[in-house]
Amino acid sequence: MKKLIIGASILLVFLVCLQSIWFSEAFDATAAQFDHSVSVALYTVADTMSEHASVEKKSANYFYVTANSPVSSQKVDTMIRKEFTARNIQLDYEIGVYNAEDDSLVYGNYVKTASINDTRIGSGKTDGINKNFAILFPSRKSYLMSQIDFWVFIPIVLIIVSWSYFHLILRGSSPLSLRNRNLIRLGNSSLDYHNRSLVVNRHSYQLTYKESKILKLFFENPNQVIDREVFLKTVWEQEGFFVARSMDVFISKIRKYLSMDNTVRIENLRSIGYRLHVSR
Repeated sequence: MKKLIIGASILLVFLVCLQSIWFSEAFDATAAQFDHSVSVALYTVADTMSEHASVEKKSANYFYVTANSPVSSQKVDTMIRKEFTARNIQLDYEIGVYNAEDDSLVYGNYVKTASINDTRIGSGKTDGINKNFAILFPSRKSYLMSQIDFWVFIPIVLIIVSWSYFHLILRGSSPLSLRNRNLIRLGNSSLDYHNRSLVVNRHSYQLTYKESKILKLFFENPNQVIDREVFLKTVWEQEGFFVARSMDVFISKIRKYLSMDNTVRIENLRSIGYRLHVSR
């Protein structure tokens, strides 16, 4: 029996290593294809605005376009939606339009997958300000993973899950008990950070990437003051995409979610940060 267990363990490690190599190569190929499609789409938009436009990939999920064109912010938004739709880029993203002179944000929008095909925003009015724009994909990694064919991976997943299940049984633990580990409860509200869902007095809300991260900070630190810099560093990860005012918009929306629960409320501490007050 001991030899059988050792042999099975060695085989499992070998299969996992083999699968990891395959997955890494598949992920890199998918990422390269995605980056190519996005770059072409953004360059196509920028090319209609200026003859000297450039597209720069600042990080894995952040693209900056230098156009120096006075086209309206709404027009940029509409053109990007059109190009993404043409290339079947179905992924939530944030768009920011900047004043080319001082790099200040003049327009920002979070576009969900369901609304990418909506190009009815219109052209807007040209204000004479030369603009550049940027695109941030918050959930790029999870999206790319979902595009990879996992059928080869299924047998190994079943082996690992089965091994984990029996391991937990032998230790007297139930896998069902793991479900509650992703839940954080405060007052009459509960946050499932893993699935990005919030339940407030039986009212359920599906959260965005940033909303779930902000709420996670609040729920893990009840009745504690959280500096604004902590939110900007933890949630925005110092990408420099949104100024601090954008955070106030997210906080305001989250405050509406929690308004149904009279045992919790978000307090705004001017020039300091925020605190989630929970009634004891």
